[in-house]
Amino acid sequence: MDYQTKLQFAHKELNDKGVWKSNYNPPIAKLLCKMGLNFPPPYYQTFMNNWVISAIMFAPVWGVLNWFVVWSKADKPVLEAVYMSLIGGVLFGLIMATFYFVRRKQLNLSEWSSLGE
Repeated sequence: MDYQTKLQFAHKELNDKGVWKSNYNPPIAKLLCKMGLNFPPPYYQTFMNNWVISAIMFAPVWGVLNWFVVWSKADKPVLEAVYMSLIGGVLFGLIMATFYFVRRKQLNLSEWSSLGE
């Protein structure tokens, strides 16, 4: 079964379980799909994948925004700002991965590999 068909089954299952569309089809997922990167929705990914993807997406954005808004005015060393961004990304990734893991168990969702069977 191709990716788009599985994605439609996943979106239908999540919608039927009452998950908000913005949660199961976030803007970053749409962007990655348009770039040709076909990831399953976050609810169907492993804990580690969610952790890494969330951390990688969050840390640079948060770090750059904080640098321009707060850290550069506070004369914070660049290396310290990088460390703080990485720590923020790791913590954000952990929180998001935990959220998706717990919600997946609560909703009793199918495995990505078994969707559409």
